Amino acid sequence: MTAARKERQAPPLAVRSATLRFGGVTALDDVSIEVREDELLAIIGPNGAGKTSFLNVTAGFYRPQQGCVELIGQDVTGLRVDQIARRGLARTFQGTHLFGG
Repeated sequence: MTAARKERQAPPLAVRSATLRFGGVTALDDVSIEVREDELLAIIGPNGAGKTSFLNVTAGFYRPQQGCVELIGQDVTGLRVDQIARRGLARTFQGTHLFGG
């Protein structure tokens, strides 16, 4: 199978077996997800469930101790946030207080 064909078959976004720890606290434990073309997904859960940690790993703000993040079949784990954003994935912040106007 050619690389181009593999990329066309790969989901636009995939997180595979991501584990993230902060000292003795495990924020993500072997989390995997694929977001397919034309899908809209929501991440819900109580405070402290790891939602923000998951988004930060996905967008490159945090590097997982295990697992990877793939955009269209290419591993972007470990790339800088700006490099991931140039490939089409960025996160926004909820706080409206960031901008005075």
